[in-house]
Amino acid sequence: MDALIDCGWNEKRPCTCHNTADSQGAEMSPILLLALLQGLLLGTYGSSLCGIRMQFAGGGFLQYHGGFGDDTVIIENRLDGLIVKSGYLPSTNLTLQSLPGNYIFCVHWFPALRTFILKYGVQNYSWHVMERSNENGNTFTVLSNETCPENTTMSNMSFNWIKQKNSCRFVFPHQNWNSTKFVDHEISEISQLLDKPGVATSGRVLRRWIDKTLSGVQFKGNSHHFGNGTLQASVFKLNSVDVLRSIPKKMGISVSVPKQVIEKAGSGKRLHVVTVHGTSVFKDAANSTVLGDKVIGVSVENTKVSNLCEDIMFNFEHEPVKTNLSPVCVFWNESTDGWSTFGCRTFPKENHTQCNCSHLTYFAVLMQYSSQKISEEHLVSLSVLTFVGCTISFLAALFTICWNFCTRKTHLNPTLNIHMNLLGAVLLLDFCFMSSAVLGAFDLPSVCKGSGMLLHFAQLCMFTWMGIEGFNLYRLVVKVFDSTSFATKKLAVIGWGFPALIVLVIFLVDFEYYGLYSINVDRPSSCNSRASICWLTEPIIHKVVNLGYFGIVFLFNCGMLTVMVVRVLHLMPHNRREQTQYCVTLLGLIFMLGLPWGIAFFSFGAVYLPVQYLFSILNSLQGLFIFFWYWALSQPHVKHPSRSLDSSSATPASPRSDQSTLMSDHKKLLT
Repeated sequence: MDALIDCGWNEKRPCTCHNTADSQGAEMSPILLLALLQGLLLGTYGSSLCGIRMQFAGGGFLQYHGGFGDDTVIIENRLDGLIVKSGYLPSTNLTLQSLPGNYIFCVHWFPALRTFILKYGVQNYSWHVMERSNENGNTFTVLSNETCPENTTMSNMSFNWIKQKNSCRFVFPHQNWNSTKFVDHEISEISQLLDKPGVATSGRVLRRWIDKTLSGVQFKGNSHHFGNGTLQASVFKLNSVDVLRSIPKKMGISVSVPKQVIEKAGSGKRLHVVTVHGTSVFKDAANSTVLGDKVIGVSVENTKVSNLCEDIMFNFEHEPVKTNLSPVCVFWNESTDGWSTFGCRTFPKENHTQCNCSHLTYFAVLMQYSSQKISEEHLVSLSVLTFVGCTISFLAALFTICWNFCTRKTHLNPTLNIHMNLLGAVLLLDFCFMSSAVLGAFDLPSVCKGSGMLLHFAQLCMFTWMGIEGFNLYRLVVKVFDSTSFATKKLAVIGWGFPALIVLVIFLVDFEYYGLYSINVDRPSSCNSRASICWLTEPIIHKVVNLGYFGIVFLFNCGMLTVMVVRVLHLMPHNRREQTQYCVTLLGLIFMLGLPWGIAFFSFGAVYLPVQYLFSILNSLQGLFIFFWYWALSQPHVKHPSRSLDSSSATPASPRSDQSTLMSDHKKLLT
């Protein structure tokens, strides 16, 4: 067989020798490929089928017909090509070598990857097959003693290194293998395939194959190890937790199993420990980075283990991680084909990471950009402060808007219109934030995406209206535009339409950019070491769009506030009442312009936690502070005849003194 394979793979042209292993230089028959397909798809393990096919002019084709309900794969050699029929989809056609002659072929089927590799002459072919068809019709029968047409008999046939009778048809039945030698060979072959680009499978398919294989293989002693490459597996007879001490050091892991696992599994069961290097098998939609490209799988034979009272512990050995990254223990969720942190806690060390999880499946350590971890106590305190603040801010903003509409003619005053739109954005942001935080605790992906989009829209709206407030301040104080010609409706389109456009573009680029976002929490009292909210899932989008956009607004509004401070310093107020009014105006402008949001830029290092508290208090109460400012400036005050103010005047017609100018600006900020 080795001579046959070596000859076939080294030939540069079809061979013309006959019936000798040394002279067979042809390619693998596609029909045999499908024969292998049936024989191996129904079996637990992979198989190889090799032989020689004489190809005539026009016969270099393979036709595979899937969707048949029969439990066999039929391979038939015809003069015009190879025909394969089985119950597995999809159907496909392959164009093989065009030159006539004898071709050595070998077909290899790897159920762990659901991949066929066909060697036919000097060419290699591969394809993936899907699930079995549900159709029960279209059954067919082939008579093994039917006479083969002339020149269609395939010769030197062998299936799994066992010689087969020459024929033009092959029907492969179910095959079972339990040899440690064969399993080790199969795992080594799969490891080599996983090292090659373009070869991949799903984590679910690989797990099922490994579980079936390790459950059926026969071995001596209490444990056995398979493989030395990308895929390695160890199987243990679960008679004691001490058997895990025999895990080979080359696997680079250590596992501690609680006694409850043995009690749940019962006697006679096996424990499977698997390591997979590389990310081609377990790749999620977010293309997450796996620490060391290593995935650990732990499972019990034919037993689902979850909700353990005592966690199972894994230790992932690795090089020291970068300071701006943090490890996060996760498991592979087959229902979503993605990583999840539920039931796992992370304990990072310098050269290894310990993962404590309450269930058994496939685990890994993801590398995420480090967002400072906070303790459970601080998380609770910050959550209470934020929710209480947002509730108060929401009610204050709602009351202010209703009060204004009941007492003022907003449509006649563009400045007041801007104030009310800003309060509307604050109101929307408070509501969306609280909703997203609550929905983040539930497994509702579609609802969470929608909530994340609304939250992002509300935040961008508030940033935009804060920028418009700064522009309005520039209009009133610096440029002194005529308010009668001020395009309030155009600003409304910008204030609400521009954020909607940004959110829509992000969603159309990739709707996965919105969803469940998690932060690290030091939470020893729970299996879940993450806190989640419906938000942006891609940190780079948050940094570029949110922080970048706010940074521009923040710098512009700081400039506008500086102008107001300069005017106050150049003014010599006559009494303490006027001084107080100016201070109230400036304090109100700080919140109207959203300057407390700039505290977020200092949220790092030793001041991270104090900044989080300050940020939560000031910004969650933004609506309340604006309400106080609005109420304070609405109170009647004593007017001096020489400095009488006309609240309806929006722009002076002639130059004014510094004091009268500032007082007029002060009133126009409200009216």
